[in-house]
Amino acid sequence: MGKGKQMNKWLLLLVICLGGGIIYIFPYIQYSYYDSMMAEMGLSNVQMGNLMSLYGALNLIGYFFGGMVADKFKYKYLITFSLIGTGISGFVFASAPPYGVLLAVSAFWSITTVFTYWPAMMKAVKLLGSQDEQGKMFGFREAGFSLMSLIFTSVGLAIFNRTGEKFSNLLIFYSIVYILCGLASLFLLPSQDDAETKNENSVFYGLGYVLKSPKVWVAGGVIFFAYSVGITLGKFAPYLTGVFKMSVSVAAMVSIINEYAIPNGGAVAGGLLVDKAKSSAKVILVGFILMGILLTGFVAVPGKASLLYVVITLGFSIKLMQSALRGIYFVPVSEIGIPDKYIGTAIGVISVIGFLPDAFLQTVWGSILDSHEIEAGYKMMFSTLIVFCVVGAVLTLILKKMVDSRKKAEE
Repeated sequence: MGKGKQMNKWLLLLVICLGGGIIYIFPYIQYSYYDSMMAEMGLSNVQMGNLMSLYGALNLIGYFFGGMVADKFKYKYLITFSLIGTGISGFVFASAPPYGVLLAVSAFWSITTVFTYWPAMMKAVKLLGSQDEQGKMFGFREAGFSLMSLIFTSVGLAIFNRTGEKFSNLLIFYSIVYILCGLASLFLLPSQDDAETKNENSVFYGLGYVLKSPKVWVAGGVIFFAYSVGITLGKFAPYLTGVFKMSVSVAAMVSIINEYAIPNGGAVAGGLLVDKAKSSAKVILVGFILMGILLTGFVAVPGKASLLYVVITLGFSIKLMQSALRGIYFVPVSEIGIPDKYIGTAIGVISVIGFLPDAFLQTVWGSILDSHEIEAGYKMMFSTLIVFCVVGAVLTLILKKMVDSRKKAEE
């Protein structure tokens, strides 16, 4: 491929990452500005929780049907609509409307950040690179999202602090960024050929094709267990403060490193390794095995302050492995033989399976922590992740055999 085309490809990936860095800030903004949002909007804790529960419940529907939409419409326009639509709704949110309107906005965000965005964006990344570049494309996509999110949230925090910690000013700033990223997507992303979106069959024909593929279900299962490890690692900071008695401020710094710095390196490394190994399943398999080993050591460390740096080192290492898997666990979509015209539908179905832990896992962990002494509860929770790694490795091995069999059949 010519140098100009390669440069253009990376420019397009940058445009996608700009949108990806901002797209999920609004739905999860209460995680960073909980008290400010609750005070300015006049909400109770229950109402704050209801906003997130509504968004999360509708997301599962959005993933499922959004994939079919991505196969029917050009991703350029879906991504543009998603970003600009979210930005415009942000101005409504910033006006501190009645609770019922806030619920409607949260439901709308499920449409614009999942239904019309996620499968379309993933399809766009998949179509950017050749078969030999999928690991690199998805790995840099994950790292780019994380980096842009860090930049946007850092600037947003500075604006929040400089404007008297007024939550509405922050929302207005982000709304403008959403719209600008949407316009950049409109003018810079390419229009697909009609052949890439034209499908003579009913949209549900593609769904039937995808649901009948065992490889899709196994690929979804692989993501299910890798993603479960990832969202559970969000408990790392409270584990350090509750068991190892680390101060809240230092734990916050550790959490920032764990959530933003480490994933960048892990995602890029995972993508490059996939392209070198010519197999995503091989890299994912090794990742599950290494995570399982590291988690065993992590759980075995006694909750003593003198061993704090040991557990932090192990925790960072586990996050590095998991972020490498997170960057590449959609690469198998390009290896299991799904036609490009059904890629969006496949990504939607796999996303529903893979992200299903969002619907119940935190509730399970909360129940365990509430019903056990603090160290015992965390040990039980993290020990379960070892089992998840074993099951994930088995599923990855099955997926690898499926992909290998397909490749041999095509030779």
